[in-house]
Amino acid sequence: MNPGVAVSTAAVFRAWDGTDRGPIGQGDLLQAARAGRNDLEAPARALAPVIGDVLEALARQDGVLLARMSGSGATCFALFESEDARARAAAAIARPDWWILETRLA
Repeated sequence: MNPGVAVSTAAVFRAWDGTDRGPIGQGDLLQAARAGRNDLEAPARALAPVIGDVLEALARQDGVLLARMSGSGATCFALFESEDARARAAAAIARPDWWILETRLA
């Protein structure tokens, strides 16, 4: 999902505090992802606050397992417990100016 705003990767990295907050954890992939983070999220959200709106909309959906920003933004994604939950979420969140793509991991 992308809210249709351009976020400059260079600007995000300039705004980042440069702190390496450590590697992603070991073990179960979903648990490691949930415990992880995107260190560029805070500066990207400061530059484009709508990223927070996207993440909050995704996180509020039934059946969501994880919602995160991808890379330096503004594209975000969510993992769902089922394809039905994913489809219901996409329909609930749909906005004319937001790009949404439903897919599945194989």
